[in-house]
Amino acid sequence: MNFRLLVSLVAIASFTLSGCTNTASMGSFWLGDDGAITHDAEPVQVPNRSGLVYTPDSRDRQYQQHVAVEPGYKDPMHNGFFPTQTHKRLNDYASQLAMELMDNATRLTHQDMVGVASFVRLNHTLDDAPILGNQLSEYLIAELQDFGLAIVDFKLAGGITVTPIGDFVFTRQGERLAKQVEMDHVVTGTIIEDDRGVRVNARIVSLQNKQVVASANVYIPAFIVMDLNKIDSQQANAF
Repeated sequence: MNFRLLVSLVAIASFTLSGCTNTASMGSFWLGDDGAITHDAEPVQVPNRSGLVYTPDSRDRQYQQHVAVEPGYKDPMHNGFFPTQTHKRLNDYASQLAMELMDNATRLTHQDMVGVASFVRLNHTLDDAPILGNQLSEYLIAELQDFGLAIVDFKLAGGITVTPIGDFVFTRQGERLAKQVEMDHVVTGTIIEDDRGVRVNARIVSLQNKQVVASANVYIPAFIVMDLNKIDSQQANAF
C-alpha cells in the first residue's frame, strides 16, 4: 500500500492559520512501499475548514531544486564554463602575457626596436591568424609599450592614402609598406585550441640570431574566444 505524504501536514512543510499570507504551492510527494519518493506537480489539497494553509519552507525548496534538474545540463569539468556575464576581456589576458614576457626577458633593452606580429594557429602552415591572433597583437602593442619597449609598427604605409571615406596610413599590401623598417626583435606566438579554450604561447625573438629572449603562455577560456568569433561573423556579414 502506498502512503501519500501530505507535505503541508507532515514533517516537511509548516502551516499558518487561514487568513495569513500564503505562498505558491510546491506540489506533493509520493512515498512508495520500496521507499522511493516521486514528485507530483499538483499540490495536495488542504482539507476544507481545517483552518490551515500550506506554507513551504526551505526544505521544500531544496527538494524541489533536487528533483527539477534543468534539462541539457553539462558538467563544466568536461564541457567548460560559460557564464552569462564576465568582467574579464581579451585585453586583460594580453596584459598578463606582457607582464610575464617582461618578467623573464633576457638581453632585451629599451633601445631595441620591437615589432608585434599576429598570433597564428599551431598547424602545418603557421600562417592562419584568426581574429583572436590579430586582436592579441594589437593589445600587446600598447601593453608592451607601457613597459618602456620601443615598439615598431611595420604595417605603416609609405605615405597617407586620402579617400572620400577617410585618410589611411595602415596597409597589409606589401608593395605599399614603408621600405625601411628597422627591427631588432619581434613578438609573436602560437595558439592551440581545445573544447574549453585556447592556449596562447607568446615569445620575443631576436631577428639577428633567432634567439628567444622571452616567453610566456596564458589560457583563454572558450567563452572569451566565442564572443570574438561572434563579433567577427557579424562584421563579415555587414560587408
